[in-house]
Amino acid sequence: MATAAVVHLVNGDHAAAAIEQAGLGTASIVWRDVLHDGPVHDVDDEALARLRVAFIADAGWDGESRALSALDERDRSLQRCLASPCELVVWFAPGLHDQLQRLQVLARVARHGGLRATVVEAALDGQPAIRDARTLQAAFEQRRRVEAATLARALAGWCAFTAGDGAGLDALLEADDAGTPWLDAAIRRWREEFPALGSGLSRTERQVLEALDRGVFRVRDVYVAACHHAEEVVFHADLPFATLLRRLSSGAVPLLSHPDQRPVTMPDPRSGSRVFWNDSLLITRAGRERLAGVGDWMLHAPPRWMGGVALHGSSGWRWDPATNRMRSVAAR
Repeated sequence: MATAAVVHLVNGDHAAAAIEQAGLGTASIVWRDVLHDGPVHDVDDEALARLRVAFIADAGWDGESRALSALDERDRSLQRCLASPCELVVWFAPGLHDQLQRLQVLARVARHGGLRATVVEAALDGQPAIRDARTLQAAFEQRRRVEAATLARALAGWCAFTAGDGAGLDALLEADDAGTPWLDAAIRRWREEFPALGSGLSRTERQVLEALDRGVFRVRDVYVAACHHAEEVVFHADLPFATLLRRLSSGAVPLLSHPDQRPVTMPDPRSGSRVFWNDSLLITRAGRERLAGVGDWMLHAPPRWMGGVALHGSSGWRWDPATNRMRSVAAR
C-alpha cells in the first residue's frame, strides 16, 4: 500500500505520541474538537472554525485566538493533504467523540474526491493499546482502503448530524451501514443525548443525577459514575463535563447545586483543576422530580445546541426511548 507519503490523522495528543513511539512516523494532523457539544453546521471550513471558536471561547474551554489557531492549522494541514498524492491514514476509535470527528474528516475527503485514504480500526486514546507498539504496528498493517460506499455514508452522516432537525439520524440508521458499525453505535448514543420525551433530561444528565441521588457527591466520583461506569464507551472529557454540570446548576429551577449554593464554575486548564474535582454537589428537589418523571427540564434549562439542532424550551427535537426514534415536539 506504498504511496508517495503517509499522513497520519488522529484525535488527540496522546494518540499522536503513540503513533510516533510505535515507529510509524509523525501524526501530522491532530483533530481537536468536541463536536458532541455546541453548534456544528455544514458550512465551509473557515465558517465552521469561526462558529466552533465562538462556542469554545464562550464555554471557557480555551482562548479565542489559541482555539482559532489550532483549528486553522488542522484544517490547512488536511487541505494540503487532500491536494497531494499522499495516503491519509485515519485513526479513530469507537465511541461518540471519535466517530463524530471521523464523520467530519471523511465527509471532507468525500467532497474532495480522488484522495487515497485508509482507516485503522483501533482504540488508541486512553486504551492499553496505546502503550503497545506491536499492537499499533499490527493495526496499521491491517488498515483498509476507504471505499466509495463508506465515504458516501460518512457524508450522509455528517449532513444528518449538522441538520436542523433530528429526522435524518433515524434515516441514517435505517440505511445500509456500509461497513461502519462503530458509526451506527455512536449515532444511537448521540440520539440519547437529546432531551428525553417527558423528563427533558439527556442520558448523561440523567446519569449524573442518578449518581447524586445514590449519594455520590464528589465531582470526580460523579464523573466516574456517570461518564465511565454508566457508558459502553467513554466519550465525555473534563471540560464538556464541567459545562454539563454548570448547565444543570443554572436557570430558574436548578437540578443540582453546591452545598453552600455557590455556582458551578469551570476548571481552569492552565492553573489546575484540583479544587473543581474535589468539590461536592447535591441533587435538588427539582432534580429528584425530573428523575421521577415529574416536570420537563427543558422548560427551565439554558438553551444549547446539539450539532445543527437548537434546543430551547419545550418545543423541538426529543429522544423517545419507547419507540427508539427522534420526535418533534410542539411548544406547550
